[in-house]
Amino acid sequence: MKRILILVILILLVACAAPSAPVVVTEPAIATNAPIDTQEVEAQTTEPVKADGAEVKIILDDNTINASQTAFQVGVPYVFVIENQGGHAHNFNITQPVSAAGGLKEAFALALLAIGRDELQSGESVTVEFTFPESALTQSLEFSCLIQRHYDDGMFLGITVTK
Repeated sequence: MKRILILVILILLVACAAPSAPVVVTEPAIATNAPIDTQEVEAQTTEPVKADGAEVKIILDDNTINASQTAFQVGVPYVFVIENQGGHAHNFNITQPVSAAGGLKEAFALALLAIGRDELQSGESVTVEFTFPESALTQSLEFSCLIQRHYDDGMFLGITVTK
């Protein structure tokens, strides 16, 4: 029953997205044991952007996620430009932390937004419009790559959602 409810929520989120916004939901994959390079974390803004269609740049590297913004408002449409600058494929999710969700699969099942690794191969980018729902106010959320080794190596970034 819980999975059906989650599926219905995901379908509603996709249906509310702009028709040109590609949202791909796939199961998280397990990464290889390839070594991962460390990258310096970029500065992030903490004030919510109030303009409709505000662009948020997300950079995925081989063990980091950097974002031009980490504070958001419910009901405001954001345009996420997600770029994979790493040497490995990544996925991108807006979800609860794995520790709060109970595991990678559970976090993936609860994701508010999920972009599969087939869309984010090395050097590729995806643009998607997303509006945080009211339910995001009561959740601890993060941007993450839910590939086991990537997440374990720190590929997540906490975000806040306010009214």
